[in-house]
Amino acid sequence: MNKYVLLLLISGIWGSQFFFIALVIENVGVITLSAIKACIGGICLLFFGLFLSKEERKVPRGYFKWYIIIAFFEVVLPFVFIAQGQKSVPSSIAAVLIGMVPIFTILFLLAFFKRKSTRPQITSILFGFAGIVFLSWPTQGIQDLSNSIQGNILMILAAMSFGLSLIFMEKLNEGSSVIHMRNVLLIASALLIPMSLLFEQSFKLDIARSQSIYLAILGIFHAGVVYALFNRLIRQEGALFTSYSNYIVPVIGVILGFFFLHEALSIHQLIGMGIIMMSLVFLDEKMIIKLKRK
Repeated sequence: MNKYVLLLLISGIWGSQFFFIALVIENVGVITLSAIKACIGGICLLFFGLFLSKEERKVPRGYFKWYIIIAFFEVVLPFVFIAQGQKSVPSSIAAVLIGMVPIFTILFLLAFFKRKSTRPQITSILFGFAGIVFLSWPTQGIQDLSNSIQGNILMILAAMSFGLSLIFMEKLNEGSSVIHMRNVLLIASALLIPMSLLFEQSFKLDIARSQSIYLAILGIFHAGVVYALFNRLIRQEGALFTSYSNYIVPVIGVILGFFFLHEALSIHQLIGMGIIMMSLVFLDEKMIIKLKRK
């Protein structure tokens, strides 16, 4: 599958998760929501794994330590941080803060993993973040940032956690993406379910039937399916390219809101989307070489 098609598909799935989270967060605890998503996602991939060959279902030696690390940094920490932070942080500010994932990814690669980055890659990351600010910045401006310091910090910590996990996922370069992410999500479930029972008494969960459907959607698509695609893209293009999905997610959200919810589309949102789409050019060095030759 073409890398940009895969990137857009991942971004489209994740772009709709905040809508479903908003429909259940008042009746479902933060940790419980994270546990349900991870558990349903893991079971979903467990089912998909039944259709793989025996060879594809094999787990390469030494991968379980990475499963545990990735489960912690990709699922447990950020799931809880985002769900808790979203209670007090406006969605526009949340998009800006989570949009820092590519910046943290490139910083971690340079500082801790001695990875070299090209000038076009750095330009693309900074360009894309500028687009996120244009796209998501509310009319209240800086006032919204000061309304919830704790919520903002949680969102930034989630972005840092995502950045680290992206790099760790590069280690899963053999075997099936379905099997890898199945194991990650099931391990995350094993960590989150006891926490939800202990701190939120999730066995007393009282939700409407419609909310059960929303939780199922969050688990199947926003944990199970999307993570299998996510791992595939990381193996294909690397952590830095994959992190760019965090820039496209808000673009997808704005477009869906315009067409299906008849929300207004402002000039600064159009400028932001244009900047983000233009910055994709810098991610593809082959395209840059062609442009220089012309």
